[in-house]
Amino acid sequence: MDRAQGMRQGAEIPLAIGATILLAAYVWVLMRATTPVVTVLAFLADGHPKVYAGFLAVLVGLPGLFLAVPRALTPPPPRVTPSTAVGRPLPTRPRSFVRTDVLAAVAVLFAQVPLPPPWQPVGKAATIANITRSAELVELSARFGTYSLVVLVVGVFAAVMAKVYNHAAGYRVIAIILAVGAPVVAWFLAIRVLG
Repeated sequence: MDRAQGMRQGAEIPLAIGATILLAAYVWVLMRATTPVVTVLAFLADGHPKVYAGFLAVLVGLPGLFLAVPRALTPPPPRVTPSTAVGRPLPTRPRSFVRTDVLAAVAVLFAQVPLPPPWQPVGKAATIANITRSAELVELSARFGTYSLVVLVVGVFAAVMAKVYNHAAGYRVIAIILAVGAPVVAWFLAIRVLG
């Protein structure tokens, strides 16, 4: 038993090192991806601020959806454990959300690419202005830079609610509504500011 556990721990070290290298490479790529991502978004939006804001809302809302929706859609564990014909209960493994949590982390980092950070918006805002040539799109990006933090917090809260209150279907529905509704509200607020 101890030998198998030691082998498993020995296999986890190269996996952790590989994941760290992969994360560093991903962040390095994202640091240089502002220009292509903003160019693609501006091209797809064709200069329409509402469409551009919609793309930003989707990018900002994806992490919360990856965190909350799988937890909310997971059925609660049975109250009575079914037994086999022999009389022993079947072992139940709790569902793992590692894949969707990793996707959420990837989406959080990617969502920040076309957004100027609230604490230092000048540099990236200038890049967005040079690409889009639109003051409205720069203002939308700056707004979503702030709103993205709130939408992420709401998404994490929805995921926690869906996990803690997994036994109550109503709370799971509320978690989905929060995860979907937060980026929609951010989109509405950003468009309303533009007039």
